[in-house]
Amino acid sequence: MKLNFITNDFMICWNILFQASISEVIHKHKMKLWKIYQKEYTSLEKDNIKILKEGKDFIPDDDTIYNLMFESDYYPVFKKESDKHRVYLMKTWDKYKRKINAFIKDVVRIPMNEEFDVFVTHPMLDVVSYIPKANKYAFVWGRHNDNESDVRTIVDLVHFVLRAKLQDFRKEYRDIVDAVLELAIINELYTRLSGKSRYLDGNSKLKALKRQLYPYWLMYLGADKEDLVKYMRRDSIAFDINCYTVEIELRKVDLYDFIDFCIKNRKYISRLSEQEVI
Repeated sequence: MKLNFITNDFMICWNILFQASISEVIHKHKMKLWKIYQKEYTSLEKDNIKILKEGKDFIPDDDTIYNLMFESDYYPVFKKESDKHRVYLMKTWDKYKRKINAFIKDVVRIPMNEEFDVFVTHPMLDVVSYIPKANKYAFVWGRHNDNESDVRTIVDLVHFVLRAKLQDFRKEYRDIVDAVLELAIINELYTRLSGKSRYLDGNSKLKALKRQLYPYWLMYLGADKEDLVKYMRRDSIAFDINCYTVEIELRKVDLYDFIDFCIKNRKYISRLSEQEVI
């Protein structure tokens, strides 16, 4: 997997124009543009999709608003800080990319040879989005808390990429797909990169489902019966080992097949979890 981090003036401007204002100066400027150039302003509403698809080849149908943004006092500073955030994300990716790609090969086990474009915006805009783009995806990324933890940031970004890649896979069982992706990326990858278990992290709505899938997830990771206690201690998650038969074949399948296994056996897994006596 390769991530290409990009700053694009039009994308940054579009997000300033259409996302929540992050300062009084910007808000007043936007309101001024809206009052004077309402038609031109409105016409840009879907430009973000065009920019993501066309990248550096994007040419606006009407550049009036964009030029006025470029000429503002605050935009050069805004762009400079966006470029700085791009460098931070690039360095973070470079720091962890070998471990992440090794993890994808060894644990996720599905081809991830694509290049993904990540359009970086100012972190205070707090933007995360994506759109399918030909044979790859293009993302917009810039969150206010990205600088708090480089591991958290890169794990969240990898998780976002994987969710995009699997967005059409078994859509009717989206909850199981999301639960497995969290176990893989938000929990196991984060645990390996940080050196501390992160299995209690994630979407609270998926917590119960992940708890049901957890024993089989460990089998997917290659755990034998004697290894299960070690993992439970590491992750502070307990289950009754005697209720489970180790599915040896799970360690040989990829993430797609593991999701299919969970879907096929979802009723049995649920009943088994309910019958446990710890």
